[in-house]
Amino acid sequence: MKKMRTVIFLCVALFALGAFAMQSQQQPSGQTTPPATGQAEQGEHRQMPTIDDQVQRLSARINLTDDQQAKAKTILEDQHVQAQAIMKDDSVAQDDKRQKFIALRQTTISKIKDILNDDQKKIFDAYLAEMQSAPKEKPADNSPKNK
Repeated sequence: MKKMRTVIFLCVALFALGAFAMQSQQQPSGQTTPPATGQAEQGEHRQMPTIDDQVQRLSARINLTDDQQAKAKTILEDQHVQAQAIMKDDSVAQDDKRQKFIALRQTTISKIKDILNDDQKKIFDAYLAEMQSAPKEKPADNSPKNK
């Protein structure tokens, strides 16, 4: 049960990262959305990375080719569009939205893996595992303080 919660939390967190990054990237070209949108949600975090930033980080870590970078950017942009549609759909319950976000994130991960070679897939899997373990640290730090 805890493992499933962790996986769900990771998927939602990774999805949110991608969604906010995509929103940040689109603002300079359209500039119709006020820059303050979503800043309260970011809270203690620095400005969210753009899709281009995410692609560059992934490229630096996995050594993506130019073609892979272009494909990864398209995949992340598509994810953002779909995520925005899910978030704006008020007819869907929160739990259903969460499940849709998880499915969307898994689809995105699969699409990214499809453009990678075998060595890159291993590095990407390690990166995902690292991202999954990072959120576990914060709740553990807060638990002993609340005793």
